[in-house]
Amino acid sequence: MEKPFPAYEGTEPFVFVCYAHLDAEKVYPDLVLLKAGGINLWYDEGISAGVSWRSEIAAAIKNAATLVFFISPASLKSNHCLREVDYALNHDIDIIPVYLEAVPLPPELALVLNRVQGLYREKDARYMERLQKALQVGAGISPFGTAPRHRRFNLLAAAVVAIVAAGTGFALLRDDSFLGNDSSGQIVASDPGAFDLYLDGMQLMERWDKDDNLDKSIANFRQALVLDPDFALAYARLADALRIQNALSGDAQLLDEALAAINQALARNENLAPVQVVLGKIQSAQGNIDLANASFEKALQIDPNDASANFAIARVYERQGKLQEAEDAMRRSINLQPDDLLNLDGFAGFYFRHDKFDLAAEQWRKVIRLAPDHFAALLNLGTTLVQTGDVAEAITMYEQAISIRPTYMAWTNLGSTLTRAARYEEGVTALQNAIALNATDWLAFGNLGYAYAWMGGMDAEARAAFEQAIQIAEETRQQDGRDPYVHSDLALYYAMTQQAELARERIATAMALSPDTIEILFAAVEVFENLGERDTAVQHLVAALDLGLPVRQLLANRELAELLQDSRVADLLQQ
Repeated sequence: MEKPFPAYEGTEPFVFVCYAHLDAEKVYPDLVLLKAGGINLWYDEGISAGVSWRSEIAAAIKNAATLVFFISPASLKSNHCLREVDYALNHDIDIIPVYLEAVPLPPELALVLNRVQGLYREKDARYMERLQKALQVGAGISPFGTAPRHRRFNLLAAAVVAIVAAGTGFALLRDDSFLGNDSSGQIVASDPGAFDLYLDGMQLMERWDKDDNLDKSIANFRQALVLDPDFALAYARLADALRIQNALSGDAQLLDEALAAINQALARNENLAPVQVVLGKIQSAQGNIDLANASFEKALQIDPNDASANFAIARVYERQGKLQEAEDAMRRSINLQPDDLLNLDGFAGFYFRHDKFDLAAEQWRKVIRLAPDHFAALLNLGTTLVQTGDVAEAITMYEQAISIRPTYMAWTNLGSTLTRAARYEEGVTALQNAIALNATDWLAFGNLGYAYAWMGGMDAEARAAFEQAIQIAEETRQQDGRDPYVHSDLALYYAMTQQAELARERIATAMALSPDTIEILFAAVEVFENLGERDTAVQHLVAALDLGLPVRQLLANRELAELLQDSRVADLLQQ
């Protein structure tokens, strides 16, 4: 279908449009209406000929005020769309989900996108009106860190990110300096029983991820308010718990209830820092970012030593690119409350987002020391340790996470890492467990193919796994041919199955779409090495190293063992 108008080019705020090409007949008419309503829109029409696909898309997302994600079965299967969403989250771009039809979100997106009230194109008669208003005010979510979704044995981060989000996005706003006293030193809870219920609710809230703790905390806060209807902090904590429930369920009524509860808290005492922080979180969930920031700043004016206020303002600084100020504010928050699990988790996420993996690991270890059964921290620590090359410890973290919650992502990460550590049979078992939970991801089948190939004597099994990966990836390529990673992964699998012509075709397309991307160039190295074209492989290796390919990643790739013996490569590594 022909694209309806040129993508926006200019310096004014604009919206990035993420959609699957199969949905163009539904999406394009909506874009026309939005443009007529004065909304500046950038979509894939704006990619210039001869320009790096990845850099063009990345620049557009990074500079966008908001990303609107048109959700459908096709877009949820599109790795291109998922990478755009991941990149937007990583760069704190607000996201508005628009459901083209009723479709369940996969686990790796549910906790992320359900934090915002979605718009339903077919069910809501006022859909376009609501969408235009949301885009005008910049509605969105409180973003959190995500790593790019890498292929093969660079771990898949999408589901891990959802867990990180659950930890860092829903800061529980604790501050013991206000547990019982307002800023003037007067008792806040007039009933001792109400205060006990409040404290119990706070403890339950801190581990809302376990069992039905969140429901119990809400019940505690409600009962505390029955005993003391003027307990401002109980209203604030109730509001925050309802906000978290809204994020998990997507039930818009819960956010309305949270707003009502925080208004009750404000009416009773607006000069409590935690009340202002909760207000800011709710405003952020509604898309009122400027009002949210003002609430965080007011909280700090009320009490500069409020841990939650310091952490909240740190996220503001990070969005503004003031990374040192953000780190300082997060560190102040941790110093004020050293045992706050969610702030520690959030601090780790901050370091991970900015590639400070050793520091991220340090913070996640603190979380695990305080809560050894913290599934998210175990999984995230494992991912971080892979980045630092601590493979053995990463495996231990994944195994512990699986003992608590055996998810597809945990099994996939474990299987990929076991294979990387030459524990092939164990890696095969773990990857088969992952596929049993989700058989729609070609990467798991591709990883399984490599595991079989490296075991020896399993050529038929390796080929079958690669062929399954190819089938799934080709279906995705036909739906969305713009994703260079689909092409590069296919090139690798075709090379491993000695389908030389298709391998060359797919890697050429990947490099044309994204010519200056390290991962794509590194894939080209492996493709041409496996096809017996050593000179071309060396040529691409030089380009990848020039762009910053980590030597550790080169040395860890078993497919390139013979290439490493080439004198030209040895000379490169000595430079």
